[in-house]
Amino acid sequence: MLMKKTLKSILAAFVWLTAMAAHAHQPDLSTFTLVEQQPGNWMLVLNASLTAFQQEVRYTYGEDSYTSPEEFNKLVIKHLKDKVSLNINGREVALGNGLVKLGHATTVAFKLSGVPADVSEVYVKNAGFQDIHHSQVVFSVVKNELGRKQFILSEENNYQAHLALEGNQIELVKTSDRATSLTWLLVPGIALMLMLGLYLACVKSISIATAGIAKV
Repeated sequence: MLMKKTLKSILAAFVWLTAMAAHAHQPDLSTFTLVEQQPGNWMLVLNASLTAFQQEVRYTYGEDSYTSPEEFNKLVIKHLKDKVSLNINGREVALGNGLVKLGHATTVAFKLSGVPADVSEVYVKNAGFQDIHHSQVVFSVVKNELGRKQFILSEENNYQAHLALEGNQIELVKTSDRATSLTWLLVPGIALMLMLGLYLACVKSISIATAGIAKV
């Protein structure tokens, strides 16, 4: 039963990636999927046009940085390892061995290790295509019994997302409320410091004036 669910999850991811192949000639659109193949066995899959990978590799390493597909693949893996960050349950997860499948729609997969058995929080950043104008990355998590949602990583959110997983739901953790709360905490503090500064300045002025009067 569990194997059937796992196969369904992998198939769903494959269908999604295949559908995105229709956008193979759009360098500004890519997909980024965290997939649980089996319980505790995870991989990270990126799918984008070959043009997008070529643009990023040439921009980062130079026009003449590779002379063969093998050299290009190595640079693709290096580039993504430098630009992709994954944090699960507050712990950084390193990208393992990478595999590149070249084509008009090019796929790169990384094996992951050290992923906790119970995933409750995911922080992800993919700046791998940030140098491409209007670049958008569609991120999703494929896991047994987890509702399927897609999240857009773009320049507007610095190509990152903070997600919470609970039961069969996955939701975006909003940081705006926290930022607002911090602002409201800082404003009174700054006002208090200004008031204290003015008070001390007044006290000092009064002391000087009093000393002058005493001399007279």
